[in-house]
Parts: sequence; C-alpha cells; structure tokens
Amino acid sequence: MIVFRYSLYFSCFLLFFSPLYLQADTTDIVKRGFGLAEQQYALLYKNHNDLTKYPRSADPSGKTTFTDIRDWTGGFWPGCLWYVFEYTGDDKWRDAALKWTNSLRQNQFNTNHHDIGFVMNCSYGNAYRLTGDTAFKSILIQSAKSLLTRFNPKVGAIKSWNMFPSWDGKHRYEFPVIIDNMMNLELLFLASKLSGDSIYRHVAIQHAETTLKHQYRSDFSSYHVINYDPQTGAVLSKETAQGFSDNSAWARGQAWGLYGFIVMYRETKDPKYLEAVKKMADFYINHPRLPMDKIPQWDFDVNQPGFVPQWDYHKADFTTIPRDASAAAVTAAALLELIDYVGRDQQKAYLAVAEMILKSLGSERYSSAVGENGLFVLKHSVGSIPHKGEIDVPLVYADYYYLEALMRWNKRVIKSEQRLMDEWKVMNSKKAKALTDFQQQKFGMFIHWGLYAIPAGIWNGKRIEELGNPSVAEWIQLVAKIPRATYANLANEFDPKSFDADQIVKMAKEAGMKYLVVTSKHHDGFAMYNSEVNNFNVQQATPFKRDVIQELYEACLRHQLDFGLYYSHNIDWRDGSDGQYAVSKAQNELIGKKTDAFGANRWDPSANSFAAYINEKAIPQVREILGRFKQLKYIWFDMPGLMTAEQSFRFYKTVYDYNPNIIVSERIGNEMGDYAIPGDNRIPATTESFTKPWEAIGTFNHSWGYKSYDNDWKNVDELRYWLLEIVSKGGNYMLNIGPDAQGKVAEQVKENLSILGKWLQVNGEAIYGSKPWTIQHDGPTAVQITDTEQREREGFRANFTASDFWFTQKKDAVYAIALVSPEDGVARLSVLSLNKTKVKSVEVLGFGKVDFEQDQHGLRLQLPSGSIQHKMGYALKIKFV
Repeated sequence: MIVFRYSLYFSCFLLFFSPLYLQADTTDIVKRGFGLAEQQYALLYKNHNDLTKYPRSADPSGKTTFTDIRDWTGGFWPGCLWYVFEYTGDDKWRDAALKWTNSLRQNQFNTNHHDIGFVMNCSYGNAYRLTGDTAFKSILIQSAKSLLTRFNPKVGAIKSWNMFPSWDGKHRYEFPVIIDNMMNLELLFLASKLSGDSIYRHVAIQHAETTLKHQYRSDFSSYHVINYDPQTGAVLSKETAQGFSDNSAWARGQAWGLYGFIVMYRETKDPKYLEAVKKMADFYINHPRLPMDKIPQWDFDVNQPGFVPQWDYHKADFTTIPRDASAAAVTAAALLELIDYVGRDQQKAYLAVAEMILKSLGSERYSSAVGENGLFVLKHSVGSIPHKGEIDVPLVYADYYYLEALMRWNKRVIKSEQRLMDEWKVMNSKKAKALTDFQQQKFGMFIHWGLYAIPAGIWNGKRIEELGNPSVAEWIQLVAKIPRATYANLANEFDPKSFDADQIVKMAKEAGMKYLVVTSKHHDGFAMYNSEVNNFNVQQATPFKRDVIQELYEACLRHQLDFGLYYSHNIDWRDGSDGQYAVSKAQNELIGKKTDAFGANRWDPSANSFAAYINEKAIPQVREILGRFKQLKYIWFDMPGLMTAEQSFRFYKTVYDYNPNIIVSERIGNEMGDYAIPGDNRIPATTESFTKPWEAIGTFNHSWGYKSYDNDWKNVDELRYWLLEIVSKGGNYMLNIGPDAQGKVAEQVKENLSILGKWLQVNGEAIYGSKPWTIQHDGPTAVQITDTEQREREGFRANFTASDFWFTQKKDAVYAIALVSPEDGVARLSVLSLNKTKVKSVEVLGFGKVDFEQDQHGLRLQLPSGSIQHKMGYALKIKFV
C-alpha cells in the first residue's frame, strides 16, 4: 500500500471576519452541508468503534476504508467531528470528537513525516480552540517540536518525505519538499503563541521564503516537489509526485499553496505574501480550463500539449478527466479568508468563486446520498492518479475542508457583527412605542429571590464578606465556591409559606410603582417557575410546590402593574459550564488579550459545553417564559460576560420573533439592548448622555438577594433623592427588594415604601410621564452615587436645603420639586428670573394655584400653610407665558 505523504493544515485558528454583504441563500448552503454531515457521521460513528483505524475513503463498493495512526490523514476525522460540534453546539459531537482526538495523543512525538501539522492541528488544534482545555497546549507545542526536527537550516525548509524516487527510476532524493508542506506551518505559528518561543515562527517564515523562491513559476502555479541537496541547500530537481507532469499544475497542490501562503500573510502581515497569494488565487480562478462549476480537474494540464507525464499514463484508461472535490474544498476555504485582506473588487471575484464551489459541492453531483459513499459527505475526489490510488472516491480531507469552508461562509454572511447590528437596528426601530411607554413609567420594583435567600449571605458560619467578592448575597455560590450538588440541596429546604404574591404586588402598587421585574432564573440556574425544560425549579425541586412567577404574574395583571422577567442568560452555575471562559481564554491568548473570568463557574463547572447550555436550556427556557407569560413587557437579561455578538443576537431575535413589543435590557450584551443600564446602584452624572432610554437600578440595602445581617435600609429621603435625581435626568428608577427564605419582606422596607407611596400620590404628576428640563438640579447639595460599595462604605450623607430643587417637564408645564420646605414658608427659585423666562402661573401640587412674584432675582411665592408643615417638601407646577 502506498502511503501518500502530502498535507493540508487546518483552518485559521482565530479569524475575525470583516463585513461584506453577499446575495446567496447561504442558510440553505450551510444547512444542507451540515445536515448531510450529521446524518453520515452519525452512521459512521455508530458503526465504527476501533480507535486505531481512522476513516479515510471508500472502496469501489462504497464501503469505508481506514488507515492507521501513522498516516497523514488521521486528524481529519476528529476534525470533521469538531466542525459539526461547532456548528450544532450538540455535545454528542464534542464527546465523539474528544474520543477520536485523544486517540492520536502519541503522534505528538512523531518525527517520521512533516504531516504532523495535519494530524495534530486538525484534531488537537480544534479541540483547544473549541474547549479551551489547557491540557492540549503542551500536546500542540510538543507536536511542533517534533516537526522542527525535520528542519534543515542549510536548505531553509522542513523535509517532507524521508526520500523521493523520481518516476524514471534514475534518482533517489534525500530532501524532498512538497507544496503541501505549507499547510503545516500554521502549527508552528500556534506553538510560538502558546509557548512564547519564537523559534517555531522563525522556522515557518524560513520555510515559506524558500518555498516562494523555488517552488513557484512565473505564472504563480507551483511545482509539487522540489528536491534539495541537504548539505548545500542547492535545488537538485523540480518534479511531481501526484500531478500529471513535472511542469503541470496539480489542482490540489495549487490549493495547498494558496491556503498556506494566506496563513503566512495573516501571521506576518508581510505584503509580499499577500501579493503572492493574490496571484496564486488569480491563476486558479481565472484558469481557462477551470470548469463552470468551479470544481477543477485533478490537474489543470491533463492531456495538454507540452505536458508529458513520466509515470505510466494511458489516456484510454479515462473516459473523462476526473474532478477533484478536495482541491475545490481547500480552495473555497482559502478564498473565504483571503477576502479579508483584499479590496472590494477582488473580494467580489473571490466570493463569487467560493460561492459557486460551495453550491456545486452541495449539489447531488458531488454530495452523497445518506448511507452511501463510505458514509462521507463529498464524492468525486482524487488521491493520487499516478500511484493509481483513490481515484474518483470520497476523501476525509475533502469533507474536512468543505465543512471548514461552510463554517467560514456561515460566519461571514450570516454572523458578521455588522450584519447582526444592522438587523438589530431594524428590530429595535419597531419598538418605539413600547420604549416610549416604558419611559413614562419612571418607577418600578425589582425582586431578587431564590435559593440564595436560605444561606442569606452566610456559608459555613462565615459571612460572604469574609469569603470574597462580590458581597451581594445572591452570589454566595460563586464566592463560597459551593459545589453544584451541595447548592442544589438547598432546594429541599425552600418552603416559603409566608410568600403572598398579592401582598407584594399591592405593596408595589401602593408605593407608586408602575411595573415589576422578578428573577425567573438567577446565576444559580434555579428557576422560580415550573419549567418543563429543566427540573431544577421551584415547583419540581422544592417542598413548596408552587409557581412563584405565575403567581406574581397573575397578581400584576389583577392590580394593573406591567410585568417583566429577569433571566440570567449567560451565567448559570448549575448547567452553563464555565461560561465559555476556557474557550475565550484560549482564543484571547493568541492575540495577547486578557480574559475576564468574572462570574464564571471555574470551581465546579457542568460537564456540558456552553453551546449545549445555550441550545438545550437557556434558549428553550426563554421561549418557555415568552409562551407562558403572554403579557410580558420586559426581559431583563444580565451579565453578558464573554457572550459573542452572535449569541446576544440570538437571544434578542428569539424574544423579537415571539413578541416584537417586548423590550430587552442592555445586559443582553454587545450593545443589543433596547434600553441602557448605567450600573448597579449608580446614578449617572449630569454630564452623561444616553442614546437609548435608560433605567437606574438600586438596592434597598446593599444586597439584591436577602442578606440576614444587612439592615442598612434606605430611608424615605434617600429614596426620594434617588427617584428625583434619576427622573430629572430622564431615567427610570427600579428599586429592588429581596424577600427572605419564608417569602417575607422586611418591615422597614414595607414602611418606607408606604410613606413614599403617599408622597407620590400628591407629587406623582411631577414624576410620571415627565422628561428632563433644561435645568436638572439647582441648589447647594450635591451627592455622588457611583456603586454599591461606595454607598455601603460611605453611607448616605446629604443635608438637603430649601434651596435644592429638581426639575422635570411635561407638556406645557415645568415642575420644581423640593425635598425640604423653607422655614419662613417662602419658596425662592433664583433660576427662574424674569430676564430668563416669564412665569404665567404656579401651582403647589396637592394644594392648588398660588400667587407669586418674579423679578430679576428669581421667582418667589408664599407656600400654603399645609405644605409648609409637611415634612417631605413640595412640588410646584409652573407654566410660562
């Protein structure tokens, strides 16, 4: 058996796609290709369990043929499985890919051929890219070390085969270098990034320089084999092993070189490589003998004058010249990276060819029927006709690069960040009325409640502050690093018999709140409603056996409060793996970027992938709550962390497709929220501006979830200050409560909300439906609220005076709100001087119109006696001439 030692290096490890609009129905192209791959590979994986035999091709009867670990193609089968996992997010493919990848571990020490890049990077390179498992780093580095053993500094290249006999039998060369070897250089660049050692990069560049100098002709077609003198580096001959003739353009060889030099430009940004690859690409796509379907003949020069094969060739053996789908697949993958580096005219040309290749390969002519073709995806590839092996058959590496090309196409056309944002803007623009209605509400209730109310900020006798940060009670599982199984046992204790949804909603209503948002699932992954998607929920996992969200929803409908749900879409310490931290870290390390681990479960992550969590829990639960709570107004996603634009967009579109009037908080991530959140317990400065409606959120004490020892409740004056400071700047204020494990709300909270509600009954006209006036605040008192820690550390220190006013406006009136009444009963507003504006009338809310005086010093008026005696200030309704 002839072992073909030629190689192809796996896809760009980390490629960011620039936006370019295409016209094709790419959804069909990609879905069809991966749909077939799933069906074929499911059968192949089921039928073949011998981890020492790697699928490579099929015999004439259509039966799968295999090779062993020594062959150059072993890494393509696990690589195909990795691409199917990347596309589907289904962990069964990840697990299959891991099993086959790990079967190749010993190959990291293989120094017998140059194709270690194919074998290890298609398998372990993809494994590291898609799992972030740091155990794979050392394997990849060792693989690169093994490859370096074949580098000869005198030649300036990596030796391909151990020897090469010429077809005429007269020569036996000791240092052959084939064009395929360009595909192994990506492993070397990766090794330098992973190890910090530049030696690998240096060797890759030397090899590329030697190849560009000797292996390419003036038209930028390539020779297949260059034979060097290992002692002097001199070129001894230029021949072919798998092409038609020594001077012909073997189709897959052209694809190998194109792909390899694109990698060189990506990694070095040396313009000479870009100029070279453009000429290589142009040679290929403009070739007069490239068929209309863009699937090349196995060699561009078969049977052409001036091209004479040295091997045993008989034209009569071939009724037609075989095509090579593998060459087309490699070319498509290469072109779909090259378009990022060229001008628009060339982009269009290269994209047109890539599109035609993918459409052709996806057609019945080149794609297999299910259950046939050795259970591979593509038909009609060529291994080596001169060696009379693998002619017009499926080849595993054809499948690999076809799937890679489909992934690149999919990311570019459907998933480009610019295109996502453009589509998001269209959806967002349809929510104008819903957002206007939201802005009128001004005051809402936030509720954080879940299993974390049981430990209430204490774990194993230690307060959360002693254990770490953040010190908010609902983060106790992360801060105390509580194993998932241990935390889940809290569900057995959750039986809040004092919970009364009606009482809570009535409390919010009487406090003057217009909407309510409650945690349907927080970061602990526990759902506070009866979820059919996942049984870790309040009705199925606790003795309480009641649906908290359903009860609150129905109470809001009865009492006419708008209803919203908080859903932790990114962080899920039970089922969300590590929040894709390892994968993100692996990719970021390659570009020298730090990865923020905040919120990730790194102490006991679930075994599933983050992609599977999104597909199997998060998205289904979001659909579930959309379908169940049909009058939902708001969805409050939180903590996007490392979510990609594509992931954020998927959540947004899921909501939009169900109900385009539901508005989404900005913490969906990647600037795809409908309204902004300035921060936790933060009031934005007057100088800050927002391009979207915004909502400030704040706690009643210093924790969102119930903390048993935190009784530093905001008093009524502080609550009024928050409300006035936020509303006068144009925002909404959502104030949080955290019921205890019995469902009770602290008495001080209830009392303060009741007082605030009575104040709003009198002064609410100045709040609801208002917008900022030209002046936000006038007076000597300034308080800066920056975050939870600052408020907890410094407390709330403010001595409001009778000269402090906050302003809002609505229709034809301006409102001036004071927290303190003047001792002499005379209100003075210096900002309303006669030389600035002329007042027509003044009304004290709750007391009626009053007389006033206005001159160059401002506006003065005698307050009614009732308002003077009122300890909570007053509000003026002012109209101008």
